[in-house]
Amino acid sequence: MIKSRLEGQVVVLEIEGEFLADELQSETSKWLESCKDEYVGYVVDINKMTKYLAIEQKKAEEYTKKTNSGKPRAVVGKNAATATLINIYMRFTKAEGIKHFSNHEDAKTWLLSQA
Repeated sequence: MIKSRLEGQVVVLEIEGEFLADELQSETSKWLESCKDEYVGYVVDINKMTKYLAIEQKKAEEYTKKTNSGKPRAVVGKNAATATLINIYMRFTKAEGIKHFSNHEDAKTWLLSQA
């Protein structure tokens, strides 16, 4: 399940349980369609994510490239394993505009500096 909310100029996406690209697409589409110019990027919190399949990664990145929003993504995870996961994701999908952080505040600061 993915929950989302707008915090200032940043959309926060919280992934709980299994990561599904269709859920991510649904959540990000709603923000792109309703207030694209009101936020600078996404904080993606994966601390409660339990499953992450390569095919879902690929589908999510293809959607991101297709929509061409240009919005950077700051992924928040608490340990080195999450950083490794993000690095694998970036290499596997050729993703751009993604950076890993261990807390929300640093992630938001980075996103705001990208605007």
